[in-house]
Amino acid sequence: MKKVSNILLFLLFVSIASEAQVDSVYYGNRTKEDTKKEKEKRKEPEEDWRKSLVWGGNFQAWFGNNTYLFISPNVGYPVYKNVLLGVGIVYNYSSYYGYSQSIYGGQSYLRYTIRNSYFLQVTVDRLLQPNHLSFEPKDKIWINYLMVGGGFRQPISQKAAFTTSLMYYVNPNPLSIYPSRLIIQFGLSAGF
Repeated sequence: MKKVSNILLFLLFVSIASEAQVDSVYYGNRTKEDTKKEKEKRKEPEEDWRKSLVWGGNFQAWFGNNTYLFISPNVGYPVYKNVLLGVGIVYNYSSYYGYSQSIYGGQSYLRYTIRNSYFLQVTVDRLLQPNHLSFEPKDKIWINYLMVGGGFRQPISQKAAFTTSLMYYVNPNPLSIYPSRLIIQFGLSAGF
C-alpha cells in the first residue's frame, strides 16, 4: 500500500511539472516592445497634488479707539468629490481702552460644497489666549472652538471666489473671543 501511495505521489508531481509554464516570461526573456507595452498598461495619469490645493482664509478688521484684527489663512485639499479638508492658522489682535491682547493657534475644517455656490462647514479652532479667570495677569490657556454652519461662495474668476459664511459656535466658553454664538465670516478662496 505504501508503494502505491508513493507511486501516485510521484505521478502527481510529474503531472504538475509537465503543466508548468514555459515561456519568455518564465525565463525572463522579454523584448523591449513587451516591456514598453506593460509600462503603458500600468501607467496611470499623474496628477500633481499641489494643483488641487485650495488657498484661502478669512480677514476681519476695524480700527479706531478700539482695534480688532482677525486673520486666518488656510489651505485645503479635496479628499472626495465636493469635500474639502483644510488646515490653517488663526491670529487675533484686539486693543480697547488701553488693554491689548494677541491670540493665536491652529484651525482645521471640513467643507462640503453644494452646487458649486453653497457649502456646509465644520470648523475647529484651538487658540492660545489670555486666561481672564486667573489671578496671574500673563496666564494663558488653550481653548477649543467648535463651529458649524454654512455659506455662499461668489466666483470672481475661474479659480477664485469670495466666501461669506454664518457659523454657530457650538461649545461656548466664558473666555470666548466671540461676543456671540453666531459668527459672520468673510473670506477668499483660490486654487492655482
